[in-house]
Order: sequence, then structure tokens, then C-alpha cells
Amino acid sequence: MILSIDGQLVNAYIEPQFFEITGGPIVSVEFYGWENVPNLRKHIQGDLRVARVARYFNFVGYMQLLDLCYLAGNYKISKEDLLIDQNISPAPVAYSWSAWEADIELEDGEYESGEYYFGYSLPEDLEYIPTDSDVHYECFYAYPLFTMPTELEQTVEEKQR
Repeated sequence: MILSIDGQLVNAYIEPQFFEITGGPIVSVEFYGWENVPNLRKHIQGDLRVARVARYFNFVGYMQLLDLCYLAGNYKISKEDLLIDQNISPAPVAYSWSAWEADIELEDGEYESGEYYFGYSLPEDLEYIPTDSDVHYECFYAYPLFTMPTELEQTVEEKQR
């Protein structure tokens, strides 16, 4: 879907591999110039890819659907509207994730803000992160990585043995 963000045209879509990701679908956003989209840059997470032979859009970034709706000023965009038939990005080798713990109600009726968490996961382990913890995450978001983070290299070596 072609949209205008920061006065620049972008191409936004959801690839099948990112449609049913834990935490919500990940939107792939193609755009022309990194310096031309300052607000978009603040919302892009995970790895930024460069399309060296692209004619109109030289970069591909990844964000949550709600961020795209905010930037485009259109909250009626649905994940079904953006779903395409085939994957364009390579399969991610890992994911970065961030999560916020639910606020904790104290005895006096006040609330204490929950903690912020961040980490990395292999694709096959991502769906278990929100449930394999003693922490109740109120929000959980994941973003694709196309290079292996050093934090996961030992995990990968152990799984290969």
C-alpha cells in the first residue's frame, strides 16, 4: 500500500512470514531516503535492509502496524489490507523483542509502573518468550534481524551440537 509519511511516499506491506508473529504482525516499509523520513526512522526497529537495485525504494525497515497507522494518520488500515501473497524479505535469523510488564497494583490502591524488558530470540523460540516467564507482559513486540546478534551465538552453537 502506497502511503505518505513525512511528505514522502512509502510502500507498506505485511509479508506472510510476519503476519502471525508473536506480539502482532510486522509491517515491512520501503522508502527512498533515510534522511527524508525523520519520524519514520524513530519507529523502525530490527535490521534495516538496503535494496541495492531498487528503482523507487532503496530501504526496507520494519515496524508494528499501530506505528504505521499513527505515522500515516489512518487508523483504519488493517493487517488484512497490507497482507501480500509472498515473502520479499529473507527469513530472519533471529528477532529482537521488547516488552512491558503490566502495572502492579499496590495495597493502597496506587499503581507501580511495570518494568521494560528487551532481548533476542531465535525464530523457533519467539512464541514461548511471553509465556515462559514469571512476568506478565502487557505489551510484547518482535522485530526481524537478518544478522545473528552476538548474544545468541552461544545458543546457536549449543543447539548445533
